[in-house]
Amino acid sequence: MKEFDDFDDVEEVGNSAPDIKPYLRLAREKWKKILLWGFCGSLFGIMIGFSTPKTYTTKAVVAPEITTRTGAGGLSSLASLAGINMNTMTLTDAMHPDLYPEIIKSTNFKTGLFDMPVTFEHKDTLVHTDLYDYMVNYCRQPWWGYVFGLPRMGIEAVKSIFVKKDEFDEAEGHANLDSLRLTRQQESVVKALSKCITASVEKRTYVLSLKVTMQDRIIAAQLANYVIEKLQQFVVEYRTEKARENVDYYKIIYEDTREAYLEAKRDYANYADSHQNLSGNRYRIEQEHLQNEANLRYQMYNQTAQNLLAAEARVQQESPVLVVIQPGIAPHIGSPSKVKLAIIWFLFGALLCFGWICWKK
Repeated sequence: MKEFDDFDDVEEVGNSAPDIKPYLRLAREKWKKILLWGFCGSLFGIMIGFSTPKTYTTKAVVAPEITTRTGAGGLSSLASLAGINMNTMTLTDAMHPDLYPEIIKSTNFKTGLFDMPVTFEHKDTLVHTDLYDYMVNYCRQPWWGYVFGLPRMGIEAVKSIFVKKDEFDEAEGHANLDSLRLTRQQESVVKALSKCITASVEKRTYVLSLKVTMQDRIIAAQLANYVIEKLQQFVVEYRTEKARENVDYYKIIYEDTREAYLEAKRDYANYADSHQNLSGNRYRIEQEHLQNEANLRYQMYNQTAQNLLAAEARVQQESPVLVVIQPGIAPHIGSPSKVKLAIIWFLFGALLCFGWICWKK
């Protein structure tokens, strides 16, 4: 009988729930103080909202073309001896869509965005400049950014006294851009663009999602579309590099064979005109030789012209297509929202006050 009594005591202790009545009573007693702390927190949140520059985020979605090539050529005969069908094997291009985010993150790609023309309003004035100048001279930062930057400015001032100043590092602008050696200002712009531009690829469909955040909503949309344009240009240049080299090669051969054909045709015409009244076999054989030479030069010229057209068509065939599913559109709603910040900091202040009161009691 005693064992059953002990079991009932254990069950009663296990089912007991924490009593929240003391906490509710405490909150009811100190509600004025809690609301005061919450009100102070909301004022702090509104101050942060007014101090933080508003940013706008736009999103662009791109579907890249995936290029595969059938593995063939001289290996097909060797593979057939081993019982391997090379026609069923495909070789994927090295410029795979998975690499597109890494391309966008690269420093060379971001420095290529410096020259993008932008237009925006600043103090009721329409400003026409480039992205680099906008990032350096027109982007704002919160007041605490200047406060936290004071130690670094002090260190730089002290270093400038004892360390010889490098004129290259102190240079401004990007007129003389050296991709292997960026100035401090250029490096800071690259880091700022790294925070503003993010890209990701969906693993199953390889759809590229691009997000751009800027302090001007029009520039955000323009930059998103410009990044897509530069990315397509980069991929096209990579994919068509070999084909464009072939076009340049066939153009040289085309010009050479054309000049050779025209010269052979002139020689034949001049010889035929100067020997019209002569009927000897020697003259006739020489005329046939010049005519055959002109025909041979023409065949070579014609074949080279066909190869040049085929090479130019190959460039167009190798050019990939980036289908823009969703272009960058200027957003109307920016962040941070002052109302949301006020609500969040109100709740934070109230909870902080309530926790402090509970800890003291």
